[in-house]
Amino acid sequence: MNAGKSTEPVEHTSKQVATSSNHHEERTEEAFYPPERSVCVCPLPTSISRAELVCFLHQFGTVKREQFRRKSFIIEYYNSKPVELLLSKVHWFQGEKLCLRRKGEFDNETIPKKKKHSPSQIEAAKKAAENADPISYVNINHVLDNKVAFDKEMTALLNEIQLSNEELMGRYKVICPHLNEIFRPTFPECQIFSFGSTVAELSFKECDLDIYMYLGRVGLPPIFNQPNVPQQMITAMIFKKVRKVMYSLRYIFTDIIAIPKAKTPIIKFRYLPTNVCCDISFKNGLGVYKSHFLKYCATHEPRLKPLMLLIKYWAKHLGISGGGRISNYGLVCLVIFYFQNVNLLPPLLELQKNCRPVVINGWQVNFNENTPIPPTTNNCSIPQLLHDFFSFYAEFTFNSFVLCLLDGKIYRAIEFGQVHNLPNYMNRYKSYVLENNARKLDVNRPMCVQDPFELDQNTTAITSERVLVAFQRCCMFSLDVCNAVREKNYDNLLKTLFGTVPPNMVPPKKKKKVYKGVITVGRSIKAGLPEDFEQRTDIVDKDQYIRENWYHVVFNLIKDIYEKVFKLQVNVFLDLETKQKQIEPLSHMHIRNNQTITFHCAGNQCVWKNRKKNNKTLLDVQLSALEKEAIVSDKVLEQLSKQNNDGAQLLSFICALEKKVDPVAVAITMHDESADKSVYRQFECFADSMTSKIIEKTLLHMLQFQKTYSQLLQNKQP
Repeated sequence: MNAGKSTEPVEHTSKQVATSSNHHEERTEEAFYPPERSVCVCPLPTSISRAELVCFLHQFGTVKREQFRRKSFIIEYYNSKPVELLLSKVHWFQGEKLCLRRKGEFDNETIPKKKKHSPSQIEAAKKAAENADPISYVNINHVLDNKVAFDKEMTALLNEIQLSNEELMGRYKVICPHLNEIFRPTFPECQIFSFGSTVAELSFKECDLDIYMYLGRVGLPPIFNQPNVPQQMITAMIFKKVRKVMYSLRYIFTDIIAIPKAKTPIIKFRYLPTNVCCDISFKNGLGVYKSHFLKYCATHEPRLKPLMLLIKYWAKHLGISGGGRISNYGLVCLVIFYFQNVNLLPPLLELQKNCRPVVINGWQVNFNENTPIPPTTNNCSIPQLLHDFFSFYAEFTFNSFVLCLLDGKIYRAIEFGQVHNLPNYMNRYKSYVLENNARKLDVNRPMCVQDPFELDQNTTAITSERVLVAFQRCCMFSLDVCNAVREKNYDNLLKTLFGTVPPNMVPPKKKKKVYKGVITVGRSIKAGLPEDFEQRTDIVDKDQYIRENWYHVVFNLIKDIYEKVFKLQVNVFLDLETKQKQIEPLSHMHIRNNQTITFHCAGNQCVWKNRKKNNKTLLDVQLSALEKEAIVSDKVLEQLSKQNNDGAQLLSFICALEKKVDPVAVAITMHDESADKSVYRQFECFADSMTSKIIEKTLLHMLQFQKTYSQLLQNKQP
């Protein structure tokens, strides 16, 4: 369908603000962030996305407005209590320290001095944050007073934390129909759907509303119909049109913030008529179908919905779910997998086998929602099932296995590396991997719970090793609580579970993560072959020779990059443990006879500094990327030699190169041994961006000019 341009304007009323004054109004509002209710993050963290930062700060209280500036982020709460809590201590998020200060002290975006608070202020701030959360256990524990039996405890707690049907219908369900009316003049084919916990009937009070907007084609620029349009350009154009509508209706939309570079780009806003915070996305409708599956699981067996809500609240209470931890979707998938393994829920495969597939992005997303739950012999009560959930996961070996909700089975992680051995009902996954080789299920994470629909997605991919340890410690702690009250028919279980302070669940800070990278074969498999390769009769297995030659070229390329570009001293070992068999040069025989080659690298030059200034285009096409970057490094060294340099060793690390067969690749692992960790971190970022780029361009250069590796470095600098 050809894209048409909508000529029908958005209707304006007296309550609307003209879009031409938006910029002036934003600047005026920005100048009046009250310091007692506002916090500024400056500078912005480098390793955390804007979406993650926003999600983290929203946990501390109800937000009135927020704004990203060039180097900072300002957030205003409805009262001063969240601000006091945020400023009461240093906050670390995903390993990076957040620089927080009151808005008034941050107008010049300077780095603040640390403000000290007395113990009484800190305690008061903590209590203030708890009061800001309407379902914090501190605020609702009174509902369990005089409740002894588990059923009475559960009923009282769920009534207090769960979004009521009246609120759902009166505040949430009215939003999507209204948004349809608002955006239809701009996008005539648009359809707007809610998804997430409100659809699955697993939502808590004051939760956000997740929205998916299908735009259609009418109303979009003609460029949308052209092939190979960058996704970033599409996202930018969509966001511009949607935000224009939102900014023109200030009495409906407020606190508008666009996050276009997130994994799933979203626009956050607050819907003023019912005061609900919303996240709207445009990527695809998979979330809608996933929500229907969660609803099916939650509503087709009377024990499951209260259990899911209790476990969600348990994880929230102990701080192990949410942004940067275990995602709420990943947590619910863990619960569903447990139910599948105790015969309370069928695997998704059973629900899909008798329906005609609906396919989105290569995945079947529908299932027969009228399928009855098969009869079960599991007659456990809700507290018994909760007890068994903690027991099931307390000592589960997550780092070796994949949990699959499609068939309800546990697979060894290594099995997903051998795609052809997976069962036939994973043919969609097999086909997807063959077409998108880089998009395999990420099993190399502390936890791997396969998405039941998008089979290449790990729903717990963001969960770190520390969070996994905390989760299992929480399960063990809760298991002990259940054991203690089991003999009394689980009386007072919830009061004990939520009212007892668990032991320290955060493990000691581990050593810096080992760097791992992969050089894949791509289209360069035949780079560096002898000119007479096709005519040679002395090579018995030519495919094997091609692979071994590629390994030889890549291993030597990496060694030369380290020596000539990174200016490191490289010692090559076949047996690093005894530091024997040091070799020079790195020959075909060494690489052919050894699965792994190890480099010990040391250096005292920071060749990544001033590199951009010296990186002028070299026009000699006979020079490879390796040679060009080596010339740049020489120029950088000339400048560094004029500065004071005491020759002290700055870098020392072990680099292991391992041959991979299926698919052909070289795995790079680096272990830091440097005294100056900050210098190594800089080098690691530099090496990560440069190594694969130099290798790819150099291999293509070798193919283009039919060079072997021995011929590669014969050119002299002009």
